[in-house]
Amino acid sequence: MSPERRKRRSTNPHIALTLQLDACCADGIAAMVLADGDGLPLATSGDDFACEEVAGRMVIIARKIREFAGTLIGPGQRWDVQMTKFEHDGAELVLCAVGGTAEARQRQLGRSMRGVERILAAA
Repeated sequence: MSPERRKRRSTNPHIALTLQLDACCADGIAAMVLADGDGLPLATSGDDFACEEVAGRMVIIARKIREFAGTLIGPGQRWDVQMTKFEHDGAELVLCAVGGTAEARQRQLGRSMRGVERILAAA
């Protein structure tokens, strides 16, 4: 059996999701956001403004595609983003990594996806 890597845990799904996203931000990402199909952030870590803006904009893009890697432009802002769309209990959700290098976004998005799926399955 492998040793437990997770240090901070919670049985509350919202707190657990936030802690999981926090861990990704600690590894070189400016922000992480999990949003519902309407662009409402369900769990965030990092810059609150970036999370809200990215969530709201990415759901528009996610209506047509399941994955995105690129730059979002906003009023006086730009965010390098990687997004993946997935389903949970019939609802479409969007997970986004913001900032850092393209490699870091890809790595943390994969890491976060595994954690989010595990947490949602247990909820």
